Amino acid sequence: MDIFALLDRLEETVHSATRVPLTGKVMVDPEEILALVDELRASLPEEIRAASRLAGERERILEAARAEAESLVQEAKNFAAQLTDETAVAREARARAEETIEQAKRVAREIRAGALEYARDVLARVEQNLEKACEAVRQGREALEKE
Repeated sequence: MDIFALLDRLEETVHSATRVPLTGKVMVDPEEILALVDELRASLPEEIRAASRLAGERERILEAARAEAESLVQEAKNFAAQLTDETAVAREARARAEETIEQAKRVAREIRAGALEYARDVLARVEQNLEKACEAVRQGREALEKE
């Protein structure tokens, strides 16, 4: 079940609980609250697994970008090594090799920057969701502790 739906149920249970006159406190069914907390615990590992998968995906993207950049750089070096003649053809080859190397480095930086930004965004959203869930659980526990 969705964590936020569980948190909404927990909040609704507290809000709809019987109020104790003159104290500002409420009486809740501990079994109902504990059942919701158990469901929250059961839901949290999926959120954590999702965050872990996203981090793994980020690493895979970064590794693919590094491998592609290394491949392009090696290809450019090999191309440059084959053209050692100091003629106009050799100068042209060196220029193309350097251009290819720069392009490969530029592409690698762009891919890496995009992957990092994507990973940061996803992990930030997961972190926010987990913080909200933890806060709701804390509030629920505090409410229980007050009882």
